[in-house]
Amino acid sequence: MQVYLCEKPSQAKDIAAVLGCCKSEQGVFTGNGVVVTHCVGHILQQADPEEYNPDYKNWVLADLPIIPTQWKMLISPKTKSQFTVVKKCLAKASEVIIATDADREGEVIAREVLEYVNYTGPVRRLWLSALDEASIKKALGALRAGAETEKMYDAGLGRSRGDWLIGMNMTRLCSILSRDFGYKGALSVGRVQTPTLRLVVDRDRQIEHFVPQAYFDVVGTFTAASQFKAKWQVPDDVADEHGRCLQASHANNVITQCHDKPAVVSMFETKRQKVKHPALFFLGSLQKAMSAKYGYGAQDVLNIAQSLYEKHKVTTYPRTDCAYLPLSQHDDVANIVSTLSAVSVFSSWCHGANSAEKSACWNDKKITAHHAIIPLPVTPDLTAMTDKERNLYQAIVQRYLAQFYSVAEDDATTVMLTIGTHSFKTSGRVEQVKGWRAVMGKEDEQDDRQSLPVLTVGQTLPGVYQQEEKKTKPPGRFTEGVLIETMSNIAKLETDPKLKQVLKETAGIGTEATRASIIETLKKRGFLEVKGKQIISSAAGRALIDALPDMLTRPAMTAVWEQELDLIADGKGALTTFMARQEQFIRHVVAAFKQGKYTLKLPNIVALSQPCPRCQKTMKQITSKKGKFWACDNKEQCGLLLDDERGKPAKTAPCRCGAGVLIRKKAKTKGKFWWGCSAYKTGCEQRLFDDNGKPGKAMPIAAK
Repeated sequence: MQVYLCEKPSQAKDIAAVLGCCKSEQGVFTGNGVVVTHCVGHILQQADPEEYNPDYKNWVLADLPIIPTQWKMLISPKTKSQFTVVKKCLAKASEVIIATDADREGEVIAREVLEYVNYTGPVRRLWLSALDEASIKKALGALRAGAETEKMYDAGLGRSRGDWLIGMNMTRLCSILSRDFGYKGALSVGRVQTPTLRLVVDRDRQIEHFVPQAYFDVVGTFTAASQFKAKWQVPDDVADEHGRCLQASHANNVITQCHDKPAVVSMFETKRQKVKHPALFFLGSLQKAMSAKYGYGAQDVLNIAQSLYEKHKVTTYPRTDCAYLPLSQHDDVANIVSTLSAVSVFSSWCHGANSAEKSACWNDKKITAHHAIIPLPVTPDLTAMTDKERNLYQAIVQRYLAQFYSVAEDDATTVMLTIGTHSFKTSGRVEQVKGWRAVMGKEDEQDDRQSLPVLTVGQTLPGVYQQEEKKTKPPGRFTEGVLIETMSNIAKLETDPKLKQVLKETAGIGTEATRASIIETLKKRGFLEVKGKQIISSAAGRALIDALPDMLTRPAMTAVWEQELDLIADGKGALTTFMARQEQFIRHVVAAFKQGKYTLKLPNIVALSQPCPRCQKTMKQITSKKGKFWACDNKEQCGLLLDDERGKPAKTAPCRCGAGVLIRKKAKTKGKFWWGCSAYKTGCEQRLFDDNGKPGKAMPIAAK
C-alpha cells in the first residue's frame, strides 16, 4: 500500500483530492489503493534531560554538561491521537511518499516519524512549490528518489540537536550560576535567539551613544537657461575619511574665494542608463517590504504568505530564500498573465505585459531548493481575502508582472564646474523609457534629482554660494523587516577579517523559515519590544546580553554553524562531524565556567525580578503588547499578576482571607486608589479605601 505522509491536514486534503482519495476518516484519506495521512507539524519532540536520567530533574552544576549518547524522541501529548493514526498507516505501507513541506523542517517532520516507527521500506519524495491542482499533478509526475533529499534530514537533526545542547546546557548553567546573585528564575539562553537579541541591543546602544558631528557643505546656485545647484567637492587634504569637511573655516574660505567669480563648465556628460527590474520576492525581502510599507511584523507576513499559499492557493511556496525562476517555467507566463487580466485591479498591468520578455529573474544557476514567490495561474477571489492578504498578494503580483515590461531607461547627466581651484559637481536624471515603472512606480528607487539645462564645456555661468551646516546621523533602529535582512547577511557586521572571509556574506542566523519565529520568541519573553514600526531591546534583553560571555552572544558564531548545516544538506558535510564539534564546544564552555575562566555578570537581571508577595517564589517583569506587568513563576500554585509601576510590581499587603493579597489599584477618579484582594474569583470580597498608600477602611463595591 502506498502511503503519502503530509505535514498538516490542509496539505493532505489537497493532495488526496488530486489522487482521488475520496474516502475520509479521522486523519486519513483513502482511495484507488492509496492512503494519504498527515502529521500536525512536529508530531514528535526532543526528550527533556530527565527522560535520559531522572536525577536531571534537579538542576545541579555537577551534572553538566548533559550530552546524550543515544538521542530520544517523545510523542507530543497534543498530537498523540494523530500519531497513532500515522503509525497504523505506516505499518501497512509498501512505499512511503514524503509529501511534507519541501524544506529542511518538512524533511525532518516526516523522516523522524519513519525512524521512530522503524520503517525500512522504499521512500520517494513529492516536491511541491504550490498546492493548486495543476502544480500537484505536475509534482506527482516527477516524484524524486528518497536519497535525493535525505541529507536535508541530517541537516535538520544537526540543527535540532545542536539547539538542544546549547539551550539545555547553557540555560541550566547560567540559571544555576545566577543563584549566587539572588536570581531564582530560569535564565533562557538559545543558540539563535540570543545572538539575534544582541543585534538589537548593539544597534540600540550605538544609537543612544551616538554623538552627532557637524560637517559643512558649500552649495552653489548657478544660472543658465534655468537655475540648478551643485555641491563643492571637498579636497582630500581637507576631507575626513567619508569625504566631509569638518571645519567651518574651510567652507567659508571657499565661499570667499568663489565670490563674484564665474564658474566654468569643465564637464557636461549625458549617458543613457538602464534601470533593472526589481527582484522577485523571497520570504525575507517580502517581510522587509511589508514591514517598511505597512509595519507588518515578520511572523505576521509569514502567516499571511502561508495563507495565500495554503488557504487561497494563489501563490507559490513562501518559505524560500531565492529571488529567481527556472527557465522551464517561462512557458507558464502567458497563462498566469491571462488569468490575472480577468481581475480588474490587475487588468491594465496585464494588458501592457509582454509574455516573451525575459528579465534577469530567469536563471537556472541561481535556483536553490525553491524559486521566488510568484502568483499562480488561478483567478483569485480578492473579496475572500483580508486587507493584509490583499496587500501581500498585490505586491507579489506587481513584482511578477513588472518582469514582463522592458527595463526602465533614464538619461543621467553629470556636470562639473570649476571656480579657481575649487570644483563643484551635480547630476540629474530624466526618465526616457518608463518600462517596468508602469507597474511598480518609483517606490523602489530614489526620486529623480533636479532637471539640468543643456550646457557646453567652457561655458561660463554666474553663481551664488552658501554654506550649509549638517550633522552626522546614527543608524536607524531596526524594523522587523530590516532585522530579518540583517540576520540573513550577518557577515556585513562582522569585524574579524578571518570570520568575515569564512562567512563570505552568505551565511546568516536562522533560516528563512525560522527567523520570524525567533523574533516572536524574543518578544514573548519580554526581551524585545515593538514601538510603531520599530523593534527595540527591553531592559531585560539588555541585561541578559550583558550577563553572558561574548562567545554565546556573538552572531557570527551562530552564522558559521548555519553554514555548516547548509553544507550537510548539500551532501558536503557530515552530521557526525558537526555534532562532535557542538559537543566539544559545550564541554569547553561548561568547563571554562566551572574553572572561573568565564564569569556571569548579573546585577541588572536581578533588578528585573522580585519575590512574589503571595508565595515568595520569583516574580518577573513581563512585556506584552499592552505594556509591562509582573507575573509569578509559580503559575500552577500561585499565578499572581501585578501591574508594573515605574519598574516595580504594584503595591500589595496581606489579606485576612489568607488565600490572596491585597493589591493597590487605580480608581476611576484620577489620582485616587483602592485596595482589592487577588483572590476575588475564589470568594474574597474585601475592598478597602486607600489611606496614604496603605489599606484603609472597608468600602462598598460601588465606591471604587
